[in-house]
Amino acid sequence: MAGYNVHGESITDGNASAGIAVSLYEAGSVTARTLGTKEVLHVTDVDVYCENGGDVFLVADGKVAGEYLINANLDAKGGVSKHYANPFICAPGTTLVFYGASGGRNVCLIQGFITEA
Repeated sequence: MAGYNVHGESITDGNASAGIAVSLYEAGSVTARTLGTKEVLHVTDVDVYCENGGDVFLVADGKVAGEYLINANLDAKGGVSKHYANPFICAPGTTLVFYGASGGRNVCLIQGFITEA
């Protein structure tokens, strides 16, 4: 399937409980990329780390109505990794939002690719 390889990240040294958009970067680029309305994000891998521990979520298209890629309660300095043998496919134009702990370092990294819908 043709497309652009991307990685995404949401990293903060503070409160992530209100949600932070995952910034996407094409392979080899340091400039964040915005998805077009017809572009589809396919997620193959997710890694989450939470310094203070607590509930963490990675959501496509909003916490209430969205689809959860990660929904976990982590211990302090805990993490979770998930690999999708069949990529998780977001709706066209949909980006991911990471919800982490209210303090400390919160890290969410994704790997995947973008295709045209």
